[in-house]
Amino acid sequence: MKASRVLPSIFVLLAFFGSASIADGADDAATMLDPSTSSDSIFGTAWGMTLALDGSGFYNDVLQAVLDNAETEKNYKPLPYRRAKVEFFLREHSCLYPTEVGFLIQSGEIDNPEDYIQTVPLIWVESHLFSRYELGPLASFDDLKGARIAYPNGSALPSVLDRYGPSFVPTTSETAKARMLIAGRVDHMSGSLPDNLFVFRAMGRKLPPYNPDLALARVGVSVVCHATPENQAFVAAFDESVAGLYGSGAMQALFEAAGVDLRFLPHP
Repeated sequence: MKASRVLPSIFVLLAFFGSASIADGADDAATMLDPSTSSDSIFGTAWGMTLALDGSGFYNDVLQAVLDNAETEKNYKPLPYRRAKVEFFLREHSCLYPTEVGFLIQSGEIDNPEDYIQTVPLIWVESHLFSRYELGPLASFDDLKGARIAYPNGSALPSVLDRYGPSFVPTTSETAKARMLIAGRVDHMSGSLPDNLFVFRAMGRKLPPYNPDLALARVGVSVVCHATPENQAFVAAFDESVAGLYGSGAMQALFEAAGVDLRFLPHP
């Protein structure tokens, strides 16, 4: 089996979750905090159709299935990205989804990892460069010279791929990137799987070509919590719930019903 080429995982995390720092919202944190929100909530970083503010979307569905099975009293609340981060860092009994402790360290948002705990990963996320349909999969990063790449505004993509000689076009959403690629305004777009399965399906288009052996990164996303006795009990119950859903086949059925390949389902 051909080995995949994978760039440092910090890229996919920055591209997937964004690179905004908690410091960006610190000045107005007090006005953003919602006094009606439970102090031990799980805050979701909403970004679009796969994790929507109204609770719909694949990432929301996966988390909610685990929470329902665990019969936890923790409240789950998707919020806009920056507000979710502010709420999480200022509420010492709360959790954040989807993220990963390693990302929070590498992005400079925490320097005390011992104060945080995380669940088992729920979804494997892969980051790739997708190409215009007529171009076919990218054979090598060396072929990027002179190409135009659409990417999420604020991600680390330019610093990672600049040495290969492309130009970069910032966008504000997955849908905007997809439309630019379909219209031929760019040659490639960065994107994550399984997210882009839903984006292009909603647009009535097949997934653009990509090279699975040229992955930018692959990482599992989890629920990260402040390390309190209550959250330690929650994480244990959560992990047990994931194992139960996996063992019964319910988690596999959820992925398959959403049209998501089981390679994106971590083994608990």
